[in-house]
Amino acid sequence: MWSLNRHIRIEEQQYHKLLHKFNPLIFSLIYKKINNRDDVLDVFQNVIIHIWEYRSKLDAGNIESIVVKTCQQEIAHFYRNAKIDKTSDLPLHFSDTSHEDLIIAENKERNLSEIETAIEELFPPLRRKIFKMNKIEGVTQEKIAANFNISKRTVEKHIHQSMIYLRDKVKITK
Repeated sequence: MWSLNRHIRIEEQQYHKLLHKFNPLIFSLIYKKINNRDDVLDVFQNVIIHIWEYRSKLDAGNIESIVVKTCQQEIAHFYRNAKIDKTSDLPLHFSDTSHEDLIIAENKERNLSEIETAIEELFPPLRRKIFKMNKIEGVTQEKIAANFNISKRTVEKHIHQSMIYLRDKVKITK
C-alpha cells in the first residue's frame, strides 16, 4: 500500500513539473485565439484535465507537440460549444406570437389578393400584358418592345402607368 501511494505522489510531482514547464505555452496558445480571460481559463483547465487523463501516453520526445495539439483541440471544442450555447441565451419565457403571425399571414394574403385583382383591372389589355410580362414573368423591356413591335419608351410608359395605378388602387396593410 505504501509503495502505491509513493508511486502516485511521484507521478503527481512529475505531472506538476510538466505543467509548470508548459504553463506559459498553454496559456499563450489559448490567449492568441480567445480574448476573454474567463474563457481562456476555462479552456486552459480543459487542456490540463485532458493532459492529466492521457498522462500515461506522454513520452519525453513528444510532450510539447501533444500539448500544442491538445490546446488546438480544446480551442476548437470551445468554439463549437460557443455556437451551440448562443441558442441557450434566448429567454426561457417568450411570448406566444402565433396570433400575430396569423394576422400577418392574413394581411399578406389579403394584400396579394388585392394586387392580383388590381393587375387584372389594368386597362388597356396591352398595358396589363406588358406589366405581367415585365414584373411577373421577368421579361426585359427590350424583349417586350420587340415582341409587340413598339418602342421601348412605350413599354416604359405602360409599366410606369401601371405602377401608378396599382399604388393608388392597393393600400398595403401591415
